[in-house]
Amino acid sequence: MVNNVVVSRVRPQLVRKRTIVPSPKTVKVVVQPSQAKAASLQQVKQTRIGVGGQRQIKQTPPPPPPNAAVSQKSLRKQRSLRKTQVKYVTANVNAASIAKTQSLWNTGKGKLLIIVGNGPSISEAPLEKLKNKSKIDTLSINKPDERLWPTTHWAFFDGSQIRRHETLWSGYNGNIFNSTAIKKQKQNSMQFKNIGGRGFSRDASKGIHIGRSSVYAAMQIGMWMNYEQVYIFGCDMDPGGINGKLHFYGDNPDVDPEIRKKRFKDEATHYDNAASILTPEERSLFTFCSLGVNPWPFLKLFSTLRHMEAVDEILEHASKL
Repeated sequence: MVNNVVVSRVRPQLVRKRTIVPSPKTVKVVVQPSQAKAASLQQVKQTRIGVGGQRQIKQTPPPPPPNAAVSQKSLRKQRSLRKTQVKYVTANVNAASIAKTQSLWNTGKGKLLIIVGNGPSISEAPLEKLKNKSKIDTLSINKPDERLWPTTHWAFFDGSQIRRHETLWSGYNGNIFNSTAIKKQKQNSMQFKNIGGRGFSRDASKGIHIGRSSVYAAMQIGMWMNYEQVYIFGCDMDPGGINGKLHFYGDNPDVDPEIRKKRFKDEATHYDNAASILTPEERSLFTFCSLGVNPWPFLKLFSTLRHMEAVDEILEHASKL
């Protein structure tokens, strides 16, 4: 002991040998955002265990790190999944467009509405007789039929329609009905929120169910406007077409014809659903002028006319309003 300072023995520390293990060159480990979040939550997860009235905390150990030797094939698969897992959220409609939609309420009272789809059967109907009739409003779907153009209204919910018909769009002064997916708008345009899923909206100012069919969307707008009767042409939905045509103008340049044929079945489910939602009185508002052309069972639940005979009956109906 020196000056009351105690010197204790210090034990030498054991030195462990370290083995260097070479790692693969340039291995990139991709962790999906959802995986990273799950790992973080797992690490801090706490389990409450009641013991003697006290609360003990049990911490779950984090999962093992990803395998650094993951194959390039697995990495490519992960990247592919990350690209395809995209969720689309329909944008809300602005206040100005909602006000325009609200102003449409009841504007069809005392008149008929003619919705003109793009099915090939419209070429066999004398639609030109319906033009410029005071008790008849017309609504073009996607590509307009020049015999009725310009129609009172024009509806399309796919941005490709502006690209293909921009000249018509620029000079058109009637009402244009779009979804919020159509960014290019003009003074007479109004947007409708696509609610998505199956359904049939009775209040278009709150949104509509497009149902993979612009005609289906237009039916809801027609009901909102309270027309006396809505006649629908060109809703053929026949995979065989007429003379090999699926549309009155030929082929849709943006959709493969074989893919388009398969979509008719999906569209028909929305019309079936509408028939189950609407009351018999509401269903009677719509008359499909595709009898003998449209092969889907839902047609039996609505009023129908043959497309070649419908125009004369519509004119007679209008004369009585």
